[in-house]
Amino acid sequence: MRNITIRDILKITNGYLQGNVDESYREDLLSKEIRDIAIDSREVEDGLLFVAFKGEKVDAHKFLPDVALKCDAMLIEESEEDIKALIDGKELPDNKAYIRVDSTLDSLQKIAAYIRMFYDKPVVGVTGSVGKTTTREMITHTLSSSLEVFHTKGNMNSQIGVPLTISHILDEKSDAAVLEMGISENGGMNKLVNMVKPDIAVCTMIGVAHIEFMKTKQGIMEEKLHIAAQMDENGALFVNADDEYLSKVEAGFSFDDGSKLKCKVFKFGTVDNADFRAENIRLENGYNTYTYVHGDTRIDVNLHQPGIHNVLNSLVSMAIADYLGLDLMKAAASFESFEGLRQRIIESDKGYTVIDDAYNASPDSMKAAINVLSDADCSGRKIAVLGDMFELGTGSDDFHSEVGEYIYKKYKEDMDSLDELICIGKSSVFYSTKLDATDVIVHQFENNEEAADYLKGILSPGDIVLLKASNGMHFTEIVKELV
Repeated sequence: MRNITIRDILKITNGYLQGNVDESYREDLLSKEIRDIAIDSREVEDGLLFVAFKGEKVDAHKFLPDVALKCDAMLIEESEEDIKALIDGKELPDNKAYIRVDSTLDSLQKIAAYIRMFYDKPVVGVTGSVGKTTTREMITHTLSSSLEVFHTKGNMNSQIGVPLTISHILDEKSDAAVLEMGISENGGMNKLVNMVKPDIAVCTMIGVAHIEFMKTKQGIMEEKLHIAAQMDENGALFVNADDEYLSKVEAGFSFDDGSKLKCKVFKFGTVDNADFRAENIRLENGYNTYTYVHGDTRIDVNLHQPGIHNVLNSLVSMAIADYLGLDLMKAAASFESFEGLRQRIIESDKGYTVIDDAYNASPDSMKAAINVLSDADCSGRKIAVLGDMFELGTGSDDFHSEVGEYIYKKYKEDMDSLDELICIGKSSVFYSTKLDATDVIVHQFENNEEAADYLKGILSPGDIVLLKASNGMHFTEIVKELV
């Protein structure tokens, strides 16, 4: 953050000062500059704005006495009386900016929207049910072959993560920004768009992640497409032409509320009518090679990431570089050094390979991971360790069974696709229901520790083990044990 004072924060958030401030000191306090934002009381230091959230388990307002000893500005939504009740009668230090607002989350987002107004370079927003983080990283990597790029780091794609990311967008010079935008409920995308204001938007695919809250895949698609709802005719939306739902999106697409997309719509994929296509896809040395096609342009792209989903992720990265008029040969060559964040392929010092895809899971990403394992060159056994998928609502069992059907289908197509399946979690039992009549060895474990102990006892040089589950299953515990 740059050139924002406590006085600015008051104006942006329409807040007011609560507590005792000496009149002789008020001007000095209001003129103090805010250089960063903290939401964790343990990370507070001088010059930061602390934003107090009321969580399900912890109300951060209880930490204000300690926070106020470290910094001068705090964004709060509780009254003095309620704060005193939380802090057991402790006194809050005087001459501090306790900025009272109706909602600390809304106010944090207002601050981000204010900062975004001063960024005048192209902003790419990335959303989708599956693949948005890898796509965001690929777009960033590809554009970085020609530009300085500001981008989302880690998993900062939420209603809190996005404004915290935007708060740094002016810190250093950049030529473009790539921001990931994740949602879990209706109305969430509009809040993100009010801050991000993307010039270019990407929707990777429509799956059933968060269907518990958005009810149908059509509803999920409409919510995701609101990423482009505020764009005018100068904006550009890139959608996956291979996706059953997104393939039908055209310029002028109508939302349920009667509004329409005003921006340009481009399609990327492997189908003939895609504006940006991947042709001649082939597997070489376990990885993907394909030809990028747009108009008369044809360029070979070599990926170090397995799976057809990564072809599409890289394809839209090339498409955006093309749209921005960048050097496409540099863009294509950049994939030689792309490593990615989500799906890590780790060579153990004991000779086996771990495919760490333990960050999150949905039915579509599960199938993609199973494809990667099935297609992998393997001199030993192929072992899948699969856990529960969360936020699938009342149809959860059916979605887990759908993945089980897919595992069985892949095995029937190629009996070398899987040798052993390890299931962890209540719903994971549905992954193996059709494997009884096959040669696939199936184990069901109650917890990660039991599974890790079993794996350490059976893994041999040449084996490949895939780990995939929703983040709440904490499969990173198993990964740490294995590598």
